[in-house]
Amino acid sequence: MNVPSIEIRRLLPVDAAIYRDIRLEALRLSPEAFGTAYETESAHPVDWFAERLERGAAILGAFRGGELAGIVGFVAGVGPKQRHKGELVGMYVRPAARSAGVGRVLIDAALELAAETVELVLIAVVKGNEQAHRLYRSAGFVEYGLEQRALKIDGRYYDDILMAKDLVARG
Repeated sequence: MNVPSIEIRRLLPVDAAIYRDIRLEALRLSPEAFGTAYETESAHPVDWFAERLERGAAILGAFRGGELAGIVGFVAGVGPKQRHKGELVGMYVRPAARSAGVGRVLIDAALELAAETVELVLIAVVKGNEQAHRLYRSAGFVEYGLEQRALKIDGRYYDDILMAKDLVARG
C-alpha cells in the first residue's frame, strides 16, 4: 500500500480559500469541538480568512497527496505574565485522514513550533472525543481539569477536558 507522505507547513494568506473550506467543514461536522459557530464564520468572505492567516494564530496545515487534510493553530500567551505558555486551537483532521497519522504529525509540528517560544502548551478537548483525547495523551499532554458546560449547542451542554504539556525538562 502506498501511503502519501504528509507535508506540514504554515498556511499563508494565499491559502485562504482552502483554509476557509476546511475550517467551515470542521465547524459543520464537529460543532461541539469549537467555540465558534459555522453560522458565524460561514458569513465571512475569503478575505477575512486571509487576514486571519496573516495576523492571527499561526495555522499549520497538513497536506497529504497535495490536499489539505488537517489544521491546527498555535497562539502564544501575551504579556510578561503569560508569554511562557501557549495554546493549540482549532485542531481538525478530515475524516478520511484520521487513521493515517495526520493528527499526530500536526501535533508534533505544532509542539515543535511552540517550543521556540513557550514552556507550556494547553489544549482543550471535548469530553467524549476519545480519538482526540488518546492522541493528545500519546503526545504527552496530561489532564489538569474539566470545564463543565464549556459550550451549549441547541440546548445541550458539552464539557471540555483541559490538558497541558510541559515543554521544559525539569531536573
